This record gives sequence, C-alpha cells and structure tokens, in this order.
Amino acid sequence: MFYTSHTVCFFMFMLVLFCSCGQDDAGTDPRVHFSSSGGDPVGAPAGMIYYDNVYHLFYLHDGNSMKNPGRWGHAVSNDLISWEHKDVVIFPHIPGSVGAGSIVADVRNTSGLGTDGNPPLVAIFTCTDNEKLQEGDIYTQTQCLAYSLDKGDTWTAYEGNPVISNPGISDFRDPKVFWYEPQGYWVMVAVTNGRVGFYTSPDLKSWTHSGDFGSGVDMAENAWERPDLFELSGDDGGERQWILTVSVGMGLYNDWVTGFFAGVFDGKTFVTDQTSPYRMDYGRDNYGGMTISNTGDRRLWIGWLNNPAYADAAAASRWPGAMTIPRSLRLEKTPYYSFVASLPVRERSVLHGERAEADGLVVKQDIHSEGISDLTPLLSAPLTPSEVSIRFRASGDHWLQMGNAEKFGLRLSNGRGEYILAGYDAYHQQFYIDRTSSAALDLPPSYAGVHLQQYPMEESNSLEMQIIIDAYSLEMFAMDGKVVFTERLYPSTAFDRLEVFAENGKVNVENISVTPFKSHE
Repeated sequence: MFYTSHTVCFFMFMLVLFCSCGQDDAGTDPRVHFSSSGGDPVGAPAGMIYYDNVYHLFYLHDGNSMKNPGRWGHAVSNDLISWEHKDVVIFPHIPGSVGAGSIVADVRNTSGLGTDGNPPLVAIFTCTDNEKLQEGDIYTQTQCLAYSLDKGDTWTAYEGNPVISNPGISDFRDPKVFWYEPQGYWVMVAVTNGRVGFYTSPDLKSWTHSGDFGSGVDMAENAWERPDLFELSGDDGGERQWILTVSVGMGLYNDWVTGFFAGVFDGKTFVTDQTSPYRMDYGRDNYGGMTISNTGDRRLWIGWLNNPAYADAAAASRWPGAMTIPRSLRLEKTPYYSFVASLPVRERSVLHGERAEADGLVVKQDIHSEGISDLTPLLSAPLTPSEVSIRFRASGDHWLQMGNAEKFGLRLSNGRGEYILAGYDAYHQQFYIDRTSSAALDLPPSYAGVHLQQYPMEESNSLEMQIIIDAYSLEMFAMDGKVVFTERLYPSTAFDRLEVFAENGKVNVENISVTPFKSHE
C-alpha cells in the first residue's frame, strides 16, 4: 500500500522570495555533494541508513518548491559520494504531509513486521493531518510508521498508525530512533514544544514517554528542531560521551544553525552542564542534519546545505538544494568542555584527480609588496570543483610576534569582481569566512557578512586549512576539523582564480595543494 501525495509547510514559517541578478555561468554541476536530478528542490535529510553495504539517503522533497516538502525522496550510494536517484517512496497516508523522521534496521524483528530471514527496515516520521488543521485544530502532528521488506525500494504504511498520538501540543515532530543496547529497547528523541522529549519502545509500535530535556536551558527562546542522540568517541576510541544535536531556530544566534549538547544519557533522559547548545558549524549553510543509522562506531553525518532564511533564493540558481559533504564526527575534549569535530569522509578520494602543489612561499604586505600571491597558474584543471589544502607557519614562536601578518588566508575570485575570503585573523584570534562580495543574487542582509569562529593559537605556530569548493558551495575544515564553516555561494560565474593573501605583515606557506574533482563515472 502506497501513500497519496499532498504537501505542507515543513519549516512553518514564510521564506522570502528573491530575484535573480543574472547568473549565467555559475559553475558546473555539483560533483561531491548530493543534489537533485534536474535541479528540483531538495529539503533537509529525512532519514538515512547504511544497510546491506548500501547507504540510503531519504530527504524531504517536493517537485515545485522547498516551502512544501511533504514527501520523501530517496537515493542510494556505495561510497557516500556517487548517488543514484530512486523513486519517491514515502507519501502521506492521510490528507496531510510527511515530515522529518528516521530509518532503522529492525534486525531482531522486534516489530513483527518482517521475518527472521527478512527483517524489516522501519521508518518513523511525523504526519500532519491537514483536515484537522483546516478545522482549526492545532494538535495535528503525530508519529507514524512504515516498513520495507525489499531493502528500502517500496514501503507499506503500518495499519495501526499513528504509533504515538499527539499529546496535546502544537509542536510534536522530527523523531530520531535508535536501539539502546544496555536496556534492550528502542529510544526515540523528538521535538516536543520546541524542546526534546524521550520515548522508549520494545517493538517500534508502542511507545512510552520517559523524559524531557530543555526546560530552563537556552533561554533565548530558540526553537529546537530535528534532534539526534548518539555516543561519540575520539580518534583513539577511548572515552565516549553522549551528544544531543539540535537544529536551532532564530533566537540566541539570530540565525539558523546546528548545535549540540555533550552530556549523560541513562536510557530514559539526558542531562548536561551546558546552558545553551554549542555550534557544530560556524558557516551559514549547514542546517537540519543528522547521523546515518547502522554505521557502528563510525559516526557519519550529513546536513542540509542551505539556510531557511533565504532558501528560496536558490530557485533563481540552477541548483536549489543540496546536502553537505558527508562528514566523520569525533569527540574532542578540553579541560573545560567537550566538542564535536568533523572532517569530510575519506570516500571523497574516489573523485580526486591529479594533485598540484607548491612549497616554501612567503606572502608579505608592506610598502613594497601588495600581499598577494597568485596561485592560479598552479591549477591544472578548473578551480571549481576542487579541494585546496594549505599549511601556514608563523615567524617565531607565535602568531602575534612582530612581523607576522594580522590577517591571512585564501581568496577565491572570478573576473567579475566577486570573491570569497577564507582566512585567519591573528590579531583577534579567529577564523573567518568573508562572503560580502561573493553573490550575484539580490539576497537579504543575513546572507552577506563576515562569519567568525574564535580559535586562539598561542600554543601553535602552525595553522592548516582544508577547503572543498563545489558548484555553489564552499566548506572549510581547519585545524583537523576543529573549526568548520559551510557556505552557499551564488556568484554570476564560477570562481576560477586562487590567491594567498596577507595583511599588514608576512605569512609563510609551508605547503599548498590543489586537487581537482573528476566527474562521476
């Protein structure tokens, strides 16, 4: 039994409409980022799982607008990089819409929906009843279930839907489900009135409310969305910690960002010493992400490469929606707090072309030098798409020593005066992305600006940055993924010029490499 198709507003707010300012050659097709076939809008991830050696990406999808992604699209991959589009698979089974949710492999057949020899994949997601909504009932969101017995190709609605009825709140959505081994039951985290509720179940069909988190936390009246809960360890595989991620609406940050809490989970609820979520990404275009189920100790994560504040601006470009490059997460601990670091997955190397590199450059700005080193001749292929890695070294023991540049980094530009800067401000001890001059669209003020992340460098005179530039996007991973920025780009023509810059002093470039990305085979 398949569902009937309807659409409804996913983000529950008005997205602003914009006009195009003449993008005529903004770049090639995305090579390392998932995007739709034919440029249809792509919403945030709705459920992802690794099963039978295949990665499944389910995402909120509608063929006309990102305002109303009321069904799930589906794509599969063997390597997280090359994706094959499949048929739209999950539609509303009632007059309404399908919202976000998650996918699990019920390998123990706790649900009884499969057999010992053919356990089911189970999707749990939010259903919104449009008929009740039109009648003025605001308690319209419930949690529903569907299952697949053919490895995700087709799905059947559970006859007992909803599996969790609305508890009398207007904001009840975005369930993320996982198996909790210590107690031998399923756990669900979901949005409940803008915070997080916890539920447990022996069989994925009957659920018991076990706890809540968020009351008295994050007092800026942010709206939390799309929670996820998982254990995370460092590279050494040692001490693990529970991480609760939330996508945070307007409020504390005056933006839409992905944040996390590090704390303790006892199987029923979550506690932390944090008073607000820490950011996972200091760019403006990483929202609504979640981890991929069933990947064991390797914690993989994909986000929506967009921002709800100007998402429909993408309708004026060729690619109105994409996902971030899949990332490997790890735990980093300091004497004072824990945080989540991330790096692009190693599988991206399947698209790597021939690398070009240079060593031992000195870039200096003074009365005799302009502080620019043009590395465009180094390129053996177009800059877009490619991966750029650079390692800087301070003169002396630290970056604040006299003679070192106050600011330095990479400048990507085109022949029309559009550019983006990815750099480090040594005076203020912060990484930054400056995209004030990067767009050819008429975008709101929230798009342009200088985006910052504090990162003191007193104990190191070496600094490294890794940048992945694809059609319409730039992602920066600095200091081994401890500093991350994700940015959408809207230039009128592709960035094709690469420069190293220094301001008010000099910087030493130990090594820079540029690796182009090939087309999918």
